[in-house]
Amino acid sequence: MKRKLKRLVPVLFLIYLALLVWIILLKLQFSLQDLDTGRSVNLIPFYYDKEIGTAFHLKEVLENLLIFVPMGIYLQMLLPKRRLHTKLIIIAGTSLLLEALQYVLAIGRSDITDLLTNTAGGLLGLVLYCIVARLLGNRVRADKLFLILAVIVSAIVIGLLALILLMN
Repeated sequence: MKRKLKRLVPVLFLIYLALLVWIILLKLQFSLQDLDTGRSVNLIPFYYDKEIGTAFHLKEVLENLLIFVPMGIYLQMLLPKRRLHTKLIIIAGTSLLLEALQYVLAIGRSDITDLLTNTAGGLLGLVLYCIVARLLGNRVRADKLFLILAVIVSAIVIGLLALILLMN
């Protein structure tokens, strides 16, 4: 990949991390006063108390899974020589940090299910990258494809956020 394009990957990764923090910690709010305050910890995987009906939230599990897929892809692009378990530790550590911050800042529920599904999503991103690289024949082509996708998705998300900010 050309040097200029390769420099874009860390920038896009930082944008992704900022969005991840905004989504997980700030719950898509623009004001800290709009956040629900509270502090709780759930250490039982896939358990939801105060539940009406089923005890399993498929939508929340899928959202947590999908939001960490880009992290796995970015780590494959940024740390190509690192071993899989190192990347997985970074993913799980990031998720654990965000869950701990929710508790410390009293702005959400720290949940083992989130940690597990976030980590699984990151692993899915790692595997997805490897599959695409194998299908395309090499990592350079995979990097180019994912970089193009990251630029497009980042531009759309930033555009939507700007629109939302202008409307508020």
